[in-house]
Parts: sequence; C-alpha cells; structure tokens
Amino acid sequence: MERSFDFVILLDIYGELLSDGQREALDMRYNADLSLSEIAEEMGGVTRQSVQYSIKKGEQKLLELEDKLQFAKRLNSVSAKLNKAETLLEAANQSSSDKRFDEIKLLLSEIKREL
Repeated sequence: MERSFDFVILLDIYGELLSDGQREALDMRYNADLSLSEIAEEMGGVTRQSVQYSIKKGEQKLLELEDKLQFAKRLNSVSAKLNKAETLLEAANQSSSDKRFDEIKLLLSEIKREL
C-alpha cells in the first residue's frame, strides 16, 4: 500500500482522536491533496511550518494508534479473506445452480460495504 493511502485509511479510523488542527491539516493534505501553502491559507493564514508540524505530529499519532490497536491491519485481513471467499463462492456457483450461493454472495457484498 502506498503511504498516502495508508494515512487516508488511518485518518478514517482514528481521525477523531487527533486534535482539530491535526485532523483538519491531514484531511486537506491526504483527502483534498492540498499543498502546505494551500492548507495554511485555508486554516486562516497560519504558517506553512505550523501546518507541516501539525501534519507530522498527526501522522505520528496515527501510526502510534495503529501500532497499539491495529484496526487497519485487522480491516485489511478481513477484507482479504472476504475477497477470497467471494472468489471461491463464484467458482462454486459456476458449477451449481443452488440459489443459496447468490444469497451468500449478497451477504458478503453487504459486509464489505460495511467495512
């Protein structure tokens, strides 16, 4: 996984545990893809250095939280297992006309959307 993608996921999971400034700066950096200057302007004219500091501290906090709680790691693991189950189910469904396969496939899709 690409580093910026990692932080998008970590921000979604742990973002509410950051300070407002850290969360806002990281959101603009990773979700809106703004530069430090653009973020500084959006945050009311703070300096680029303070934005960079907020982002750095926020990233450190997200990594610490993931290291301790490992929600993103578990999410990736469950998602991979669901993908494998879908693949196996699709293969089994091709050799059978049992409607229960379609119901299971629908349930797996619903679970993946909830993740």
